[in-house]
Amino acid sequence: MSYGQMMIDTLQNNQLEEAMNYFEQALKQDTDEELYNLADSLYHLGFLNEVKKINLHLLESHPEDDELRISLAEIAIEANELDSAMDWLLEVTEDSDVYPQTLLVLADLYQVQGLYEVSEQKLLTAKKILTDEPVIDFALAELHFSMGKYAQAIHGYEELMNQGLSDFSGINLAARCGSSYSALGDLEQAILYLEQSLEEKENVDTLFQLGFSYLQDKQYRRSIETLNKLKDLDPNYTTLYPYLAKGLEEENELDKALENIKEGLRVDEYNYELFYYGADIAIKLEDESLAEDYYLKAVQLVPENSSVQLAYTNLLLKQERFDETVEWIQKILVQNEVDPQFYWNLALANEGLEEYSAASIAYQKAYLSLGQNKDFLKSYIYFLREEGERTIIKDVINDYLLLVPSDAEIIEILEEINSNY
Repeated sequence: MSYGQMMIDTLQNNQLEEAMNYFEQALKQDTDEELYNLADSLYHLGFLNEVKKINLHLLESHPEDDELRISLAEIAIEANELDSAMDWLLEVTEDSDVYPQTLLVLADLYQVQGLYEVSEQKLLTAKKILTDEPVIDFALAELHFSMGKYAQAIHGYEELMNQGLSDFSGINLAARCGSSYSALGDLEQAILYLEQSLEEKENVDTLFQLGFSYLQDKQYRRSIETLNKLKDLDPNYTTLYPYLAKGLEEENELDKALENIKEGLRVDEYNYELFYYGADIAIKLEDESLAEDYYLKAVQLVPENSSVQLAYTNLLLKQERFDETVEWIQKILVQNEVDPQFYWNLALANEGLEEYSAASIAYQKAYLSLGQNKDFLKSYIYFLREEGERTIIKDVINDYLLLVPSDAEIIEILEEINSNY
């Protein structure tokens, strides 16, 4: 028995120290063939440092073996030693039998570095050499998928499926096609492929994607059924809960939607999206106390999220808590960039407090960005009319009438202003 085989046997018995002793003996006394076999076994067991030592040892006596260089490059990539990996790969010349394999590893290396276009070129070069190699076709499809080139990805996946393949490297091709079509907005094709994928093999990620696609396609009952099935399979799949709640809301089952939110929070109490969306559902159920509690918890989790902050100030305004609204927004305005809606809310709060000068300043700041928002413009028109700002109001009215030319009430205000000049 070789020392390499004795090493594997002791590893299987969890005798690590003794196994390492056999490893050193293997490097000194085992044949090259036995070392090749040992390297293969150790690679699958995850002992990459030992595989590297064997490869370097074998390369001394087999300098022509470019597969050793490729293996060393792959080990270097795993260790994030990208420069070293590149050095090994560049030693493989174009006339090598394994040059296409080298190009595949180079493509992986460039993709890890975010150089997607270079990675794509390496794969296309490999495809010119091996025109009918499924590994290259799959690698290209996966690269295009990660690059957001979904139409090209679909072409690659469908080519593989036309060859009778359903899975490749553990990836279901129909599921990938479904996700790609969904990203392109073709929900009909996305749903067909996702349903096909689930017929082939049940998968929680595919179930979620299908439930989400049903929701986007306004097939709310199917979305609810699919996401409930996912929840039964994996209640810890927390991404499902906001979308299941949305489907229930669309079916006007608000109590069930809120209960689903609470169920999700029992699984993941740090999911701000559940607090955020739960607050919205609570408001619709007229439970503003719960809504406020949820908003504040969401703010604690993501204090930099302007959408959550804005929603909370909307609730404060609705409850006419103008002092708190002003105080809350003033803390937010110390940031460099804020949603202009905050200035509108600040204007409304100051207007409620009869602080008209402060309200006017906030309206002006909001106007810079919300000049195409008809609801804001109408609010601003009413404020300017009350304040007697007749010069500014004409400009705001004209902006508004470009958006809503048939609003009789605003037209009447304009006529009233013109008649007084």
